[in-house]
Amino acid sequence: MIFEHRHDPLRVVIAGGGVAALEALLALRDLAPGRVAPVLIADQEDFLYRPLLVGEPFGLGRPRRHRLADLCADHGAELIAGRVTAVAPGDHQVAIAGRAPVDYDELIVATGARPYPAFEDGVTFDRDLSGEEFDEALADLAHGLAPHVAIVVPTGVGWTLPAYELALLTAAWGARHHADEHRVTLLTPERAPLEAFGAAASREVGALLDAAGVALFPGVHADVVTASSLRAGGSWMDADRIVSLPLQAGPRIAGLPCDEHGFIPSDARGRVAGVDDVHVAGDAGTFAVKQGGLAAQQAEAVAVDLARRAGALVAQVPSPRVLRGVLLTEHGPRFLRAELGDPDGTSELSAQPLWWPPTKIASRRLAPYLARLEAEGRGPGAVAMRT
Repeated sequence: MIFEHRHDPLRVVIAGGGVAALEALLALRDLAPGRVAPVLIADQEDFLYRPLLVGEPFGLGRPRRHRLADLCADHGAELIAGRVTAVAPGDHQVAIAGRAPVDYDELIVATGARPYPAFEDGVTFDRDLSGEEFDEALADLAHGLAPHVAIVVPTGVGWTLPAYELALLTAAWGARHHADEHRVTLLTPERAPLEAFGAAASREVGALLDAAGVALFPGVHADVVTASSLRAGGSWMDADRIVSLPLQAGPRIAGLPCDEHGFIPSDARGRVAGVDDVHVAGDAGTFAVKQGGLAAQQAEAVAVDLARRAGALVAQVPSPRVLRGVLLTEHGPRFLRAELGDPDGTSELSAQPLWWPPTKIASRRLAPYLARLEAEGRGPGAVAMRT
């Protein structure tokens, strides 16, 4: 049965309050003004700029928060507080915990993913749930109580760059606070440093690690971690503190298909497999690389598709997925860029910005909008990216 849209303008419900959700909201308002009535459903009050959480324990500034109510008001969107628990595609409704169901003509699932520890022991780098554990590890390193810190990328992590930042910044921290005795080791299943960015950038990242004195062990899969030892590649290694990135689980929303990890499958335009009028963007989807800039590109593709459905004259021009990342180092940020279709041929690393504004999350609409808020004095303030 073909569903007839019940609302004019088109009622687009966006589940989520992160990068993909907000990029989709801004894109819809730009591409189909007056043709779309957006509704944002979020279970948090603020949009938190999460990539800056890595720099927080090193004194690089605190991540800033923006009230979702203000962002929605700026773009004519209705905001509903709550957590989406299920979708009824036949009825075109979403269920919200503790609230009445919400109707939609088109639905964008941009809820993100849920982090969880990869190992029972050791320190999981999660500033929301256990930030004090990493702070204690840094304090022990500074006082000579934990001279060897191992940073682990568990198998299955969808965005490895934070581990490299942790390794580089921890090494610099140790050199400043306990220069006589400190050691940082980085273990990753990647065959080369940040290999998703291609060979040229990978070589330069390797050089940064060497210059910082970080011992890199690529191509290893940590399968056992205790508080002071780990097994990777069949060999055991001791360390005074072991810090690992968290793994992620998908939203696993009742009524929608998902893989074994809870992530929602879709086609290249974000259309959920086998479900009409439902789309996914960002970390909630099955795309292997979980990163804010790519989430924004996925949201843009969904918004273009929906703007066309709403009757807007928008060209459906395919564009290559471009991976952009900012690596925080002791000597300032390094900007990395590569096209996922040809990472080796487009690989680039520079101390100078490769996009504008030079934010951690490179996005077509959200990044300039937040930068404008800061310039107008409506944002919570700028955040430094230098040590």
